[in-house]
Amino acid sequence: MILDHEEKEVLQDSEFYALRDYIYELCGIYFRLEKKYLIESKILSRMKKLNLKNAGDYIYYLKYSQDREAEINLLYDYITINETSFFRNLPQIKAFQDEILPHIISENSKIGRKSIKIWSAGCSSGEEPYTLSMVIEEALKKQEGLWFKEVLATDINQKVLDKAVKGVYSQYALRNTDQAILKKCFKRLGDDQHQVLDQYKKMVRFKKLNLLDFAKIDAFPSFDIIFCRNVLIYFDLDSKKKVLDKFYELLKPGGYLFLGHSESLHGISAAFKLILFKGALAYKKE
Repeated sequence: MILDHEEKEVLQDSEFYALRDYIYELCGIYFRLEKKYLIESKILSRMKKLNLKNAGDYIYYLKYSQDREAEINLLYDYITINETSFFRNLPQIKAFQDEILPHIISENSKIGRKSIKIWSAGCSSGEEPYTLSMVIEEALKKQEGLWFKEVLATDINQKVLDKAVKGVYSQYALRNTDQAILKKCFKRLGDDQHQVLDQYKKMVRFKKLNLLDFAKIDAFPSFDIIFCRNVLIYFDLDSKKKVLDKFYELLKPGGYLFLGHSESLHGISAAFKLILFKGALAYKKE
């Protein structure tokens, strides 16, 4: 850690590389040098609070401190962006609601499989998995018999998972939510606070997970649909390929993968078939 000519603390490039490599070792998230600014100020502020002189001392603290687990959770909070909302990227949600989900319900019914299993990988503070639970509940209300329905919601950041479990959100998180859904699916707690109703909360199971922890992922069931939107952008090519291979293994035949609207599998994986919907696209395991 040094001071630049304006007396502002900065990370030396060598310190950044050491820290970047340790973060990559921990979770597969990879920062190029030009992205140093995304984490620099938060890391330096934390180092100052811990009275650590340089990145090497901070890495040692992350590895060997008795507060190691809590500190790593803080680190994940520093390096991940958790900007999200209910019904985010509406064309994708519409494709899921109007075309993919009815098809999967129909196909599962034909073979006597009354279940829907979805994985929200990189679920952040819960807006995505709760959105999916609301759509699923609406889609199944006219179906005969009891259905098993579950949305597995995983994230590496314990702080956002704790918020997700509570299911309480501000009006800003609900800015894309129709008023009818707001009245039907939420309990109003105040002028700017709304809580997801229990019937939608109980469908979602939250779990802390590193997407490169394949030992844990191998114990997962198979899924009808996987949502992994705006998560793989943090990974390098090798890590992306490994995660996508695992997604392919865990998807049932005919299952779908949703990525962020600006993400693509071009040059990364040829295992999936690209399917175009109105204003959205998804990848199918044939």
